[in-house]
Amino acid sequence: MNKQSRRETIAEKNLRIAIDSNTYRNLGFINFLQKYKDHIHVHLPSIVYLEVGYYFMSKGISWDGFVGQLQKMNGSGLPWDLVDQRTVLEQAIGQKGDLPFKAHFRDFLIGVQCMKANLQLITNNKRHFQWCSGISVVSPEEFVTSFVRDDAGS
Repeated sequence: MNKQSRRETIAEKNLRIAIDSNTYRNLGFINFLQKYKDHIHVHLPSIVYLEVGYYFMSKGISWDGFVGQLQKMNGSGLPWDLVDQRTVLEQAIGQKGDLPFKAHFRDFLIGVQCMKANLQLITNNKRHFQWCSGISVVSPEEFVTSFVRDDAGS
């Protein structure tokens, strides 16, 4: 596939994904999301939205500055009503041997919210989300590779 054909393939994509706050450590990934913002809608699960917002504001960036940064990558927060509290607790109880609730509370909120919204989750902690069903959980590198993969070579 030549470079022009690859651009057309990428231009046809219209993906909705969710990202974990740990993906912000990968500046290359965040820059990738900004570059392809016309083709990828980035959702931040509610707890991630608060974590990232807190980080920005603790560094002296205003709320409007935080929201502006999200807009640069076509990002928005997921609504809290996508958190099914019963499902969060059922998943936590089912995983208590591997992922103690106290240490992984946020992971259960994120996973349930992504499952309810039917969003692929991008995270550096894939093991924390092995219990998720109906969605894929991939690393930032895996997502980028699958996004730009040469379809003729797959």
